[in-house]
Amino acid sequence: MTVSIEDKIELFSNILFKDIEETFVEKKQKAAEDFEKEKNRLLTEIENKKKRIIEESAKKAEKERQQIFAKAKASIHHRLLEKKQELMEDIYELLINEAEKYVSTEGYKEYLSKNLDRAAAVFENSPSVMLYFSKRDIEMLGSFINQSIESGALKGRYHLKETDKNILGGFYAEDSKGEMQADYTFRTLIEESRELIGISVSRRFDEVHVNG
Repeated sequence: MTVSIEDKIELFSNILFKDIEETFVEKKQKAAEDFEKEKNRLLTEIENKKKRIIEESAKKAEKERQQIFAKAKASIHHRLLEKKQELMEDIYELLINEAEKYVSTEGYKEYLSKNLDRAAAVFENSPSVMLYFSKRDIEMLGSFINQSIESGALKGRYHLKETDKNILGGFYAEDSKGEMQADYTFRTLIEESRELIGISVSRRFDEVHVNG
């Protein structure tokens, strides 16, 4: 059977087009596969970035939250200390005011008598003792003070002097050599009470904080 040129051309064309079609299908399929792979890779990358951004944002937010909390806590602590200090000063001033009132009561004379006896015991071996009182006490209670001393162990061994210090009330004493001192002034008693006042105020604030 004779094959014409036209038949050969047609056969060649069929083979060529078939090869081109198969190649196109393979490339199309590979392109689709590559596209899916790239799409999945990009989606994964985007998801990872999104997750990382969320985590970083969460960490940043937590850090900022902690900083805000710490700042607020420090501010509250500072204000609490200020309130404690204000209360301590109020109590201190109240004690001073009460001391200034107390020197005009009968109970103040009893306070002086008891502490003059204590001073006598402290200076029992001192030949001479200086007793320092406020100008007000010497002027208004001088007779009472002298009578109290004369009836005690300091009789004949004391000298009354006006102090130049604001002692509020009470007195302080020292021997003639200045080697021994004893302080029974209200000012000193109140100053020495500062620590106790601070402890008491802090305890009350702590109780309110816990119960609150």
